[in-house]
Amino acid sequence: MKNFFIILIMKVLHFILKVCGKKGGNFLGKIAYDWNPDIFKYFKIDCPIIAVTATNGKTMTNNAIGYVFKTAGKKVISNTEGNNMETGILSTILKNCTLTGKVKADYLVFEVDEGYVPVVFKDLKLDTLVILDFFRDQLDRNGEVESLILRINDFLKTYTGNLVLNNDDPNVARLRTSKSRKLKYLLLQC
Repeated sequence: MKNFFIILIMKVLHFILKVCGKKGGNFLGKIAYDWNPDIFKYFKIDCPIIAVTATNGKTMTNNAIGYVFKTAGKKVISNTEGNNMETGILSTILKNCTLTGKVKADYLVFEVDEGYVPVVFKDLKLDTLVILDFFRDQLDRNGEVESLILRINDFLKTYTGNLVLNNDDPNVARLRTSKSRKLKYLLLQC
């Protein structure tokens, strides 16, 4: 019942923000996540979830994937505004779910910050993960590139969905040797 009221309050806040001409960014997700860090478990999602992560190029790739599905006549929910941490993705879901947490779409396509893949998909079932690259970016927040790679590699040890790797980046290509259970992957040469 708690999650029902959180979603209800977030829907009211979203309406107020829209009336004021604001999009809200990750505001709704921040409040909801602070109230219940396990809220991702509440959502009922019956469609494939595709996530794109990288140091650079996430937004363009995410939006291109979403565009392909939309032009094919599919209903796509995506964080095209680039709010790519757990609170931004939660905001996107909150704006597009019913009060009971049901998400009605053909595909969910999310750009996900490379440091937040394990956080976001701890409770959401990810079907396809696209990893583009790892560069020395935002060292103050992420630490060294090797830390990110190890974090993603740990996530892949329990991940059983599809994996699309950019073979042009040696740091990404080496993830194909992750000790995951029967992981299906595709290497892309760009």
